[in-house]
Amino acid sequence: MTDEPSEAGRDKLEIDNMYLCGSTFTRVNLNEARFSDCHLMGATLDDVNATGLIHENVNLSGARYYDVNLSGAQISNANMAKISVRDTNMAGARLSDITLSGAVIADANLTGLSIDDASLSGMTINGILVDDLLALWSEAHGS
Repeated sequence: MTDEPSEAGRDKLEIDNMYLCGSTFTRVNLNEARFSDCHLMGATLDDVNATGLIHENVNLSGARYYDVNLSGAQISNANMAKISVRDTNMAGARLSDITLSGAVIADANLTGLSIDDASLSGMTINGILVDDLLALWSEAHGS
């Protein structure tokens, strides 16, 4: 997909209260387009440049993202319960003011991971309670 404008005119199309189910848009420039009160269930976006795309008050439950560049993305006030994330590079990610209760992190590279100002009660690492590990460390270091 190219971001270069074609030789075609730059007509503005305003569509209101229309059903375009099953429509196909190919090589269409929708730069600065606005979609409001729209239904996109089952829609597929493939080979799309959506840099700077804003999702606000959007239901993305059941959405699937594959081979997606979300670097620099910001997510806030989101319900991501039961989300499944795999084979994903999150190096340098910052997670704050989040709830991970009941979450499972498996087969992960946690090199350099820092956990600060967090409730760790009930948290385990390889089946060992972190509270117990911290208590042993405190005993050994006289803290």
